Amino acid sequence: MLFVMVHLLLVFSLAESSAPSAGPAAAPLCPPRWHLFSQKCFAFLPVWSRWSSANSLCAQAGGGLVSLDTPEEMQFVLQLVNSSTPVWVGWYQEPQTGSWLRCDDFSFCDWTNQKDADTREGGACKEMTPKSGELKSAPCGELRFYVCAASARKSLQNVTLSSRKTPEPGEPDEPGEPGEPGLVPGVSLFDVLWDSSSVLAEDILRSSCVFRGFWSGSVTKGCYSRFIQQEALYLHRVSSTLEVLINVLHEADDIKSLLQDTLTRYRRTAPNPGSSPAPQWLQFSLQSFHSVVLEDPVYWLVASSARVCLQNFLTQALLSELGPDRSDSEVQNVYQEWRKENVAVLWLQRYKKVLEKNQDQMDVYKAINIFREQMMNEKRLHKAVTCEDEANGATEI
Repeated sequence: MLFVMVHLLLVFSLAESSAPSAGPAAAPLCPPRWHLFSQKCFAFLPVWSRWSSANSLCAQAGGGLVSLDTPEEMQFVLQLVNSSTPVWVGWYQEPQTGSWLRCDDFSFCDWTNQKDADTREGGACKEMTPKSGELKSAPCGELRFYVCAASARKSLQNVTLSSRKTPEPGEPDEPGEPGEPGLVPGVSLFDVLWDSSSVLAEDILRSSCVFRGFWSGSVTKGCYSRFIQQEALYLHRVSSTLEVLINVLHEADDIKSLLQDTLTRYRRTAPNPGSSPAPQWLQFSLQSFHSVVLEDPVYWLVASSARVCLQNFLTQALLSELGPDRSDSEVQNVYQEWRKENVAVLWLQRYKKVLEKNQDQMDVYKAINIFREQMMNEKRLHKAVTCEDEANGATEI
């Protein structure tokens, strides 16, 4: 149903695509937003990932984690990594021998078997400290940013890091994507994004442990606090990624301004939660940013707009259900705290204005996929919270 609606809205410039070409253009040596150095292409991805996941994601682009073969390559990568967060590089320790093995664009390394990868996560891999370039051993299962490298020849075989959603098991694949689709005049991309995920938002509302507690009048301060703690884990990590992305933007415009304000809001909502280990749901959610960080900045706004849209939807749903005269004092107190932290109307208007201003330069299918993936992250967050103290005694969602 979703894609039927989108196809009805999309128009394609057939006349433009059939116009005669002025001649074959020189093929780029590297994919968009990758950087060429010494016959290799490099990309810094400020995406929190385990070593095996980072290497697999690099492999999707035809390469692997950077191996830092020469001092010159080291210096280039140090200039590329504009972050204080350590990054994974393409070396891991063989458990049986203790030898360090290279696993990059030029050395085959098969960690595609998930069971094998999970076993190796307990071993050691190499990370690089930005600024100094120091290489250190770290547990492969910890989360770091990373740098991908691929030979320029291999990069030509890959368009870019795809932002299409990988179907869930049993879910049908999406139809093929036409080139550069746009919306008919008068249709808001912001509205299309929300319509494409509104059913998912309803699902979050019904399945969330916290919101079930609101409906039944059994939500407690402890339950809500557990949700806030999980949210802080997520937003703190996302803030680190967003900070790196903003730092590469030199031109001050409405996109950069809104991203900066979003970062400030995330940090106010989620002060440093300490060194808590990342649970499985959080690792999946953070890795979804792999398909966003090398896109144009307006798609970063698409990603962050999903949370604002959901907050507004949930707040309105609570307002209509509870109202100001609800007699349950603890429920009302928790509700008021939620409203205070999640008033999203003004943010919603800002996102809508900026995205509509830039919608003619965006690929609708790409935007829908990015928005939906971030909504899935919100669903993972809500499902991660259990409220053992609910009246119905439910402990799992």
